[in-house]
Amino acid sequence: MTAPEGAAQANYLHATAAQLLTEWAVYGRYYRARIGPGPDAPIEDLRDRLEIAPHGWPLAEMDAREPDLLVIMMNPGASRPLEALWDGDSPAGLVPAQPDRTQYQIMRLMRAAQAAGLPWRHARVFNLSDLRTPKSAEMLAKLDWYGPHDSHSLFSEGRKVECTRWFAHHATPVLCGWGLNPDLSQWAARALRAAAGHPLLGLSDDGLRFRHPLPQTQSLQQQWLQAMVDQIGAIPRT
Repeated sequence: MTAPEGAAQANYLHATAAQLLTEWAVYGRYYRARIGPGPDAPIEDLRDRLEIAPHGWPLAEMDAREPDLLVIMMNPGASRPLEALWDGDSPAGLVPAQPDRTQYQIMRLMRAAQAAGLPWRHARVFNLSDLRTPKSAEMLAKLDWYGPHDSHSLFSEGRKVECTRWFAHHATPVLCGWGLNPDLSQWAARALRAAAGHPLLGLSDDGLRFRHPLPQTQSLQQQWLQAMVDQIGAIPRT
């Protein structure tokens, strides 16, 4: 490895949150909705997408353009807006969001792509479920409890038109990272059907469960990034 190559690798493997936030900002579309039948169905806090894009990009441009990378993870977890839940004056209600450690890992991945010669600057993040439930066990229980009332998922039959819109450009790579829990299998299968025809990124032993982008240890996080670099290098260049 030459000195410039080593410097580029260190740049994306070890970039801190403060360094990453000098380049990128995070915006989310948050909403509240009743899940389930009838007027007494519970009202849930949800987020249907997240945008990671360079500072200063007009929100209308960000909302309309095809991203460099699509990401699918499990659910938004503790993701929260920095200020208002909704901004009626911004495209689709996008508002500034509080980044989390996983989103920093996606930023590192875009830096890795840049080091590999790809001009990646913009990632759009979806989830198997929009439910903003921080604890995985609680989220899985909700998925089971709501059962066929699945409007909380972009990959539900009732949101097919919306889903088709976001996955219409088959040249856009899709990063799969919803974790290894077998209870998510039916949701993972739906997401993979939506992503059919796209170049897929991610680490999987069975083609259905994909490792989360942020493993528990720093060494595993760096291994995941390096594996993604290898996969990025195999994406056909157009």
